[in-house]
Amino acid sequence: MQRPTSIERSQETSSAGSQPSSYTRRSLAAASLDMGRILADRGDVPFHVKGTCMYPTMRPGDVVKIQSRPVTDVLVGDIAVCQRGHAYFFCHRVIYKGEREGRPFIVTRTDRSRDGIDEPTFDENLLGVVAAIIRNGKSVPLQPTEYPFPARCYYLMRAALMQAAYRLRLRTMRVVARLVKTGLYRFIARTLVVFVRSRLRYIVNVPLNATLGDGVYRRFDPDSFDLRMEWKGKRIDRWTLMLHLNGACEPIARTTFVRSTDAMDVWHALEPHVRTTYCGAGLDDELLGKAKTILARSGQCLRPSKFSSSPFGTS
Repeated sequence: MQRPTSIERSQETSSAGSQPSSYTRRSLAAASLDMGRILADRGDVPFHVKGTCMYPTMRPGDVVKIQSRPVTDVLVGDIAVCQRGHAYFFCHRVIYKGEREGRPFIVTRTDRSRDGIDEPTFDENLLGVVAAIIRNGKSVPLQPTEYPFPARCYYLMRAALMQAAYRLRLRTMRVVARLVKTGLYRFIARTLVVFVRSRLRYIVNVPLNATLGDGVYRRFDPDSFDLRMEWKGKRIDRWTLMLHLNGACEPIARTTFVRSTDAMDVWHALEPHVRTTYCGAGLDDELLGKAKTILARSGQCLRPSKFSSSPFGTS
């Protein structure tokens, strides 16, 4: 099975209207389609490619620039960026345009497939088209290249190896998911945290507005963050506390807090997440402890609640 070619926002870009951000490698699937269009139309926001179904035209790690576009303006041969249900965005080539009950649609297919096709994509599930592919700082053609036979064999072998590595990673994650439930793994994880504690750093993210979701935010120093402050004339009703190790872009743990509808000075903990490697290390308790300190400084409190997430997240 080919791994779908999906995209995610580059970690090197800034959140719209915010200070430069690090934790932006969260998939666009976590945000709304409208957010994706806004970021695409900015023009200066690159997205990273994942997957191998458009290989070798698009390769994992390539940077693509996207232009939002309605179905009527998409051409056969374009690489369309579509949303599959409420999941990730994927990049497939347009092979057909049609109309159903007065609504225009496109049909897409991967470059590596000669038979199967995707379900029709309508405007509500179309982000736009790929306007440029950047590899190693240089633009590469958007259309498939006719390679000589030795090169085709090489690319087929490379694609097969990447797919094998992807399947191996999935199997490894399943094994780790079982291990994190053992007492020995929890002991090792807690010991590891003791040695790296001095390199842990907290960050607070406040979403700019409800429409764009948590993917576009303003960053604050947790030691000076005060929940009594207002952001653009509005009170803060939602914020995320993240724990980073060694200045990495992605947090090893995070928890989102929302203001209670019953009491203005009461908050609830939602969406807990700990990277698989650190499950059982007590990082959820670390986050709660830090959050309580922030809330106490603002004269507010956290209502006790038990995390309802799975025992592990993603690596």
